[in-house]
This record gives sequence, C-alpha cells and structure tokens, in this order.
Amino acid sequence: YSGVIHVHTTYSDGGGTYEEIIHTADSLGLDFIIPSDHNTIQPHKDNRAKKFGNILVIPAVENSMDNGEGHFLCIGDSLSLIRSKKVPSDSVFHDAVRKGMTTILTHPFHPRRNAWKNWDIGEFTGIELFNMNTNFQNSLNLPRINRILAGFIVYFFNDEALNYMLSYPFKEMKKFDELNQSRKLIGIGSLDAHSNVKISKRASWRFPSYASMFNVVHTIIVTREGFNGQYKHDRNLVLNAVKHGNSYVGFSGLQNARGFLFTALSDSVEVITGDSLGMGQEAKIRIVLPDSINVTTQLIRNGSILKEYSKKGFIEVAVSESGIYRVQAFQERIMLPFFQKRSFPWILSNPIYIYKKDADVD
Repeated sequence: YSGVIHVHTTYSDGGGTYEEIIHTADSLGLDFIIPSDHNTIQPHKDNRAKKFGNILVIPAVENSMDNGEGHFLCIGDSLSLIRSKKVPSDSVFHDAVRKGMTTILTHPFHPRRNAWKNWDIGEFTGIELFNMNTNFQNSLNLPRINRILAGFIVYFFNDEALNYMLSYPFKEMKKFDELNQSRKLIGIGSLDAHSNVKISKRASWRFPSYASMFNVVHTIIVTREGFNGQYKHDRNLVLNAVKHGNSYVGFSGLQNARGFLFTALSDSVEVITGDSLGMGQEAKIRIVLPDSINVTTQLIRNGSILKEYSKKGFIEVAVSESGIYRVQAFQERIMLPFFQKRSFPWILSNPIYIYKKDADVD
C-alpha cells in the first residue's frame, strides 16, 4: 500500500485544506496519507482521523524542538503533549516515546534551517531518508542548475516536473547506515509539502502544487494481510508497518515502485524488510523489482555495497555473514532530450537484520 507522509495544510503553514490533499491523494490512486502540521493536534480534535473514499487519513504532528534544534514527527494515537512556552520540546519527545508512538526525525540535514542537533536525545524510531524540501534545497546551486531549469520548464506542462530534480540523499543514507550498526532504526520518504510560497505578508503562491509533490516520493508499506475497509484495522496495519520498517521509499514518479519485494529466508523462516532473521549456515536473499529496464540494483551490507546488478528483475543471492542488509535501486534516465543520462534514486528499502542463531541479538 502506497502513501505520502509529512504534508502541511491550513492547520499550520500549508496552502491547502484537508479536503484538497485528500482529493489529490485519491486522484493519484494512493492508499493513505499522513498529514503532519506544525505543533497542533487540532486535526484530531476535529475528527480528521477517518477514511475518506479510498484514502486512509492518519493525522500526525510535526513538533519543533526548542531553540531551533530540529523537528520530529509524532505518528500514532496518543497525541497529547505539544511544545509550548510551558511544555519544553524534550518533554514532548520523551512523552511520545513512553507512549510507544512512532518518532521520526525530519529533514535531519536541512541546509538552511532546523537541521537536527541532538542525536543523543533518546530512542527515536527513525529518520526521513528522503525529505523532498531538503533534497530540492540542496539542488539550488550552480552545478545542478540544469536540473532546476528542467524542472521549471516541465512544471508548467505536467505534474512530473519535480522528479527531474531528484538526487540521492547521501548524508541521510550515511547516517542511517551508521545508526543501524548500534540499534534498529527505520526510514521513511517524506514530502514536507506546503504548497505555500510567501510573496508578501498578505500574498502567497500555491507552488509547487500538491499534485506535483505527491508524484515524487511515496512510503510503500508491505503487510502480511490486506486492508478490510475498516478504518481502525487498516490504520493499524499502516502504523505498525511504518513503525517496524516493513516499508520502503519509492520514487514512483519515475516508474511505479509498487511490487518491489525484499525478503530473506533461512531454515524455512522467511522475513520481509524491517524484520530480523536468525540464520543457520546461510540465508537466501530475494529481491523482486517491478521494472528492470535501465535499472541498477545494489545490495548493501553494513553500509557498503555487497553486490550490484544491472537490468535484473529477480535477484537471489546466498549470504553467510551476519549484518544489516538493505537494497537500493536506481533508474538510468534521460529526462529531457538535451540533457545527459543520469542515475535517479528509485527504491530505498529498510533493512533486514540477519544474525547467527547462536549470537546475541536485541
């Protein structure tokens, strides 16, 4: 099931209403949306947590840390404490962790503001592997001017323009691999969508559109059972999959990323992305890709490339070493006739944690 996370609305500093973002998500065939307005639980009070048509709406909160030390998402049902003059941000964070909510550090390496500062704050659930706002801010430099021009040229003709400006999130992935060496950490893809560029105190520009942003990056969950149409049941499937890393980041504007599968099997036990696997002599890793034309796939172990494959839709490899394994796939594209072919990130998986059965594991 595919959805978008970290979307701002008129409840904080976004340009559109809940109705607008729901309609946009529905028109694109998404399954869920997790809006995350700044420092407010008003959407919960207004009963926005429900199913609208085919879309599961799961309101969350983006909390600001004190002194501009970063932001984090709180995803779950126990949204009670919100940062204020009387409630410090550390109290909000620890309250969320204590209640078992999913806590995600947002735009941890934002180039201009609100980068994350306190990496020792406690047991946060994960980080944004890709934050669209950060990624595009990093494109605002001379070496990448061709991507910016391409994006603006195409923007006025279709909703896929922002995909021209994608780049691999090197800092986020390096930190993700580093932190996963000491404890389990999950990653999501997020939009940080506002559609609200301030021109003056009274005027703003609805740019980029929600439709163009919703085409860029999705968090796609993998579940062992299907939705049944009941809000509570389906919402819990989404929340559990996100919290436990049974998901991957898909840049479906390049090519539909649904259908990717990353599993590991040992002694008749098979696990999916986000899970741990105790193996005997060896484990068998399987990777299924929904497309193989001009695709490069990398199997990563402990932050380093273990294997690389070209133009393969099905990959099976035996491994005998413990480690944190994940997959990343790239699309080789010429986005406009007068630009050179380059590699665009397409799929970034959460890890599978493989360990020897006789070894200690958390």
